[in-house]
Amino acid sequence: MNLWTICVLLLSCSLALAQQPPAKMEFEVASIRPSNPTPDGNVHVWMSSDAGMLRYTNVTLRDCLRVAYDVKEWQIQGPDWIGITRFDIVAKLPAGSSESQIPEMLQAALRQRFKLTVHRETKETAIYALVVAKGAPAQQPVAVPADDANTGTSVATDESSVHLKAPMATPATLAELISRFAQHPVIDMTGLQGGYDFDVALSWETVREMQSGGASVYDSLERYGLKLELRKSPLEMLIVDHVEKTPTEN
Repeated sequence: MNLWTICVLLLSCSLALAQQPPAKMEFEVASIRPSNPTPDGNVHVWMSSDAGMLRYTNVTLRDCLRVAYDVKEWQIQGPDWIGITRFDIVAKLPAGSSESQIPEMLQAALRQRFKLTVHRETKETAIYALVVAKGAPAQQPVAVPADDANTGTSVATDESSVHLKAPMATPATLAELISRFAQHPVIDMTGLQGGYDFDVALSWETVREMQSGGASVYDSLERYGLKLELRKSPLEMLIVDHVEKTPTEN
């Protein structure tokens, strides 16, 4: 074999290797099982990843889709059960991988174990726009480092109200919290920057109004110079085309 032939073969091998698509990231091993009911009837959701392991407890497929495809909960459209049926997931990350690659690995696991297929689609959707009320006093940011923003948020309910506490949070964080109780997604359109100290109590009457599609200036938001307006806006949605209720065996 002459030198010219050897060079051609080496070049062909190099081109073949260069044309190969990068290997898809997948969990080294993953266990997915239905969650056991808790004795007190309360659901405690836990989602963590550390030391090369992912541990999700009492999560729904909607929770997993939110992480896997980097979307908000209200962006997901699919069968009702994906937000009801709960699973425990324990997965081992391959050596050398990072937490930033978990969404890709989670996508692969959902495709393999639940036969999931999805697509993205932009739709004209009813929303609540969180805006600054006309004539309202300017919002004053909380004097905290930017790295501390969006921490310590909590949601509590009692017989009279839903209590949303979001110290050092952005208006976008507040909008996401309110979205949990509204019929339509709440989108931050305030234009406000920085962290703020929000402590909002929504009466159940207000929550029922939001869930029925009504829109008004709520007393609980007025004191922050904010209001909700019912609007239409094009939003990207994640559409679940197919998903199996029972995952394939571990």
